[in-house]
Amino acid sequence: MTPLEHLYLFAPENDMALAFGGRYYTPTPVVQAIARDLSLLPIWYAGEPHTQVWAIQQVEHTMQETLNALGITAHATNKPSRNIAECHPWGWSAYIVDKITRTGIPRDILPNDSTIDQLRELSGRATSCDILQQLRNLLPHYQHPPLPVALRTDSDVEEYVTSQPASILKAPWSSSGRGVWRVNGIYDKMTARSASGIIRKQGYIMGETWQEKICDLAMEFYSDGITSRFAGYSYFLTDERGAYQSNILASNDEIEQMLSQYISPVTLHEVRDALSSITTSLITPHYKGYMGIDMIIYRDNQGQILLHPCIELNLRMSMGMVARIIADRYLASTAHGTYHVHYEAETTQLQALDKQLSAQHPLRIVNGKITNGYLALTPIMPDTHYLAYINVKEE
Repeated sequence: MTPLEHLYLFAPENDMALAFGGRYYTPTPVVQAIARDLSLLPIWYAGEPHTQVWAIQQVEHTMQETLNALGITAHATNKPSRNIAECHPWGWSAYIVDKITRTGIPRDILPNDSTIDQLRELSGRATSCDILQQLRNLLPHYQHPPLPVALRTDSDVEEYVTSQPASILKAPWSSSGRGVWRVNGIYDKMTARSASGIIRKQGYIMGETWQEKICDLAMEFYSDGITSRFAGYSYFLTDERGAYQSNILASNDEIEQMLSQYISPVTLHEVRDALSSITTSLITPHYKGYMGIDMIIYRDNQGQILLHPCIELNLRMSMGMVARIIADRYLASTAHGTYHVHYEAETTQLQALDKQLSAQHPLRIVNGKITNGYLALTPIMPDTHYLAYINVKEE
């Protein structure tokens, strides 16, 4: 009898599908390009022995040789079988459930409508306020940042942004830095128009006190449906809009050591344990899979360097978790590096970058672990514009 398989799907459009709210969402051309170009990404983080990756692109010969050398057995398909035990999309929404159902996979192995509604609610940025409030209760001695506020009317927004020198407004559901902007104490026409549109479409907008950011990080967790356990750190870079750029590939101990120049490991452990407890009660009754809590290290008005323990909850897989799994599974203990998602408007430029990095940093795998070199995680085809890759070196 053929064993049941696990199905993985990279679906970066899921965040915007949550904002839309219904099942008949149409991704923008940009998001469709990302989904196409990086569709093989789950091959690197799927962990089960019998795994299909539903992908537009296919594994070419050189990539397959690398997968074999690293002991990766997941296989790509552009038409999933119905012999599926469990589905692991990038994230869950009514749109994703509908997309999977249309392949003929039984509806009863997917989250029901009530669960999807609950996950959408939890994925909204108001959840960060709930998490921060519970952290205040569990860690009363900790120096907590001001709580964010859900603003539900135009007058709420005006009162909030004019009450402080600088604040951040955030749409409840958005992605890659979109729907997030800084306001410098002035309720001008652009702010009023943008905020009003978000409130009309999504019901509220989040207001946060602006902080002088030093660096970005995340704590990743895994929910098995019963408990939520710490899955590792993500230490990453963003652009000026807050859009993701790259991750550091290093062990959790190494990342903790990097962070300790700002924040005590004792504080990191206290926050980590508290968040594990909070997400166990808040998330695990409704969700099975990875989630990340984005944080920042910042400097307050008195010059103190502090940890903001919950900028937002990403109730889905994330690039940071992909980087974490790659570092833990495939890097030699003496190696570290960087994980990138790179865009080029011209495919020829992407091909040139691939050729250059391959020549400058040849890949070396020893005993099933990467010790050095550049590795394209996704193929470059004639119409490819986005590339996920790692660059590794041995100490």
